Amino acid sequence: MKKGIVLVLLVLLLPIMAFAQGQTDAAGADDNFFDETVKIIIPYGAGGTHDVVARKFAEVGSKYTKAPIVCVQETGGDGLVAGINFTKKKPNVRELLTTSYGLWYQKIVKGDAIQLDLSKIHPVGTFDDRSYLLYVMADSKYETLEDMIAESKKREVVLSAGAVGADAHLCFGGLINEAGGKSRIASYEGGAQQIQALLNGEVDCFVGTSQVGKQYLETGMVRAITTFKDFDFIGFEEELGIVVPNVADAGYPKSAITGGGMLSVTDGTKEEYIQDVEELMRKVWADSEFTEFTTSIGLNIFEIYGDELAAHIEKAAENATISARSLGLIN
Repeated sequence: MKKGIVLVLLVLLLPIMAFAQGQTDAAGADDNFFDETVKIIIPYGAGGTHDVVARKFAEVGSKYTKAPIVCVQETGGDGLVAGINFTKKKPNVRELLTTSYGLWYQKIVKGDAIQLDLSKIHPVGTFDDRSYLLYVMADSKYETLEDMIAESKKREVVLSAGAVGADAHLCFGGLINEAGGKSRIASYEGGAQQIQALLNGEVDCFVGTSQVGKQYLETGMVRAITTFKDFDFIGFEEELGIVVPNVADAGYPKSAITGGGMLSVTDGTKEEYIQDVEELMRKVWADSEFTEFTTSIGLNIFEIYGDELAAHIEKAAENATISARSLGLIN
């Protein structure tokens, strides 16, 4: 008797259970990556480019999402700590990593000395463009990149930069080697100290971001004579009337070792979530609040996604490898 009652109840409940399951499946199918709070992991310190741009992205992006986007700092190892931790997270985790080209360059130079599996990071799209520019003093005799190269063939020119093997060193040192000149770097910690070395006459030139040099360009203390890209830097054009020519057009395409940041998801994240992230990024880039902020701090508008971004990273990494090899940093 009891078995009969149970069977009857099961028969009655089956349609309800099937409906509920259908509702759950439908909800899962319609789920958007941003339906829950999403964290943007920032691997660098407060006040840096990744930090300020990521926070602006979160602010603007939250206008278009169901749940808020929040930023979390996770510093250490020049981005490596957060990068390595991110590779250990499960697919579809509601987190984005602000990822720099510098992680690829570090892996090239340091190899297995750093336990970073870049295949576990899936870049979706660019969110800032930190072009590396070559600066000289405003009254310098070096009017063009060719002037600097000509000098490097007479003597060893000195570059103010960070550590040996850092992005700036790969950019400038590789180019001078390719051109048949000589150079060395004088290491200073932080962009402010590096450009100050140029202003003090301690070095011949400085390679740094557009942000670091902007105030000195505004006051007429320095000039930017090239950008290490395959397209001109126009981030200063509207405000300062300055367009900085690129190294590729100058005849050195292998020195297009770009800087900048991407937003990445964990490897294995489902395609629907990746598309959600790309769609939001496109909305943010189309929002004047974000683009005006970007140009106001001296950054380029540089927006690419998916396969195009992957190809761009691959080419930049290839150029960085050539440079590192020419500098004797790798075999």
